[in-house]
Amino acid sequence: MSAIRQEVGNNPLVPRKTILNVSGASKHYGGVRALTDVDVAVHAGEVLGLVGPNGAGKTTLVDIITGTQQGDGGRVELAGKPLRGSAANRARLGLARTFQHPLVPSELSILEAIVSGITAHRLRSRFRIIMNMFAGMVSGAGAEYGAAAALAHEFGLRDIDRLCGDVTLGELRLIEVTRAVAQDPVVLLLDEPFAGADIMGIEAITTGIRRVKDRGHSIILVDHNVDLVASLADRIVMLDQGTVAFDGDPQECLASEEMKAVYFGGADV
Repeated sequence: MSAIRQEVGNNPLVPRKTILNVSGASKHYGGVRALTDVDVAVHAGEVLGLVGPNGAGKTTLVDIITGTQQGDGGRVELAGKPLRGSAANRARLGLARTFQHPLVPSELSILEAIVSGITAHRLRSRFRIIMNMFAGMVSGAGAEYGAAAALAHEFGLRDIDRLCGDVTLGELRLIEVTRAVAQDPVVLLLDEPFAGADIMGIEAITTGIRRVKDRGHSIILVDHNVDLVASLADRIVMLDQGTVAFDGDPQECLASEEMKAVYFGGADV
């Protein structure tokens, strides 16, 4: 377990520290302002819901935090230290993410996909991760495969010899979450994990998110289903047109004038 998470864990008697801090994040695409001076803080062991309508800037913010895109201004800090450079470098420092469209190789088995998460923190390229994984298959290295099988069981994944190309979308998203957890991140960023999943898939992913939190990871949860996010989050940040429209308690967010204005076009609706 990461020393950063081990220090605080889920002990309710220990005040939660700010583990991830974004200050002044800005991003422009030509004349379009995707983000303007956005401040967001994530506390240790917290599930932060990030919501907002299409085009609000949610994925752009996640991309800037993880290094998939570079912002035009602002600062990102993890445990008080600046995060700079590539997505791979930030992943080694303690970030992991999933994507709107799952990026899990269809030719890998469920077990192999999770193993690739376990090895990712110490291997610097996708090629080395895959080569290390197959070297383990040949040599019979049991530790990584045993850890991956235990994670699969913990997150409710069954028949782990199946190819990822043969599973449902809900299972594929759960595989991606489990693979990200295998990296032992300080902060896990989940971008639209429920999109396209059926009822069983939503239930499995919801259970998975709760297990991630129980493990002491901080989570940024991005989804269009505000009610579902509110049921899982400790706090909600709502973006609108690239700025923070609300930051606070989930139930207060659902009942707020800001929610009515952002989603329904006015407080009187």
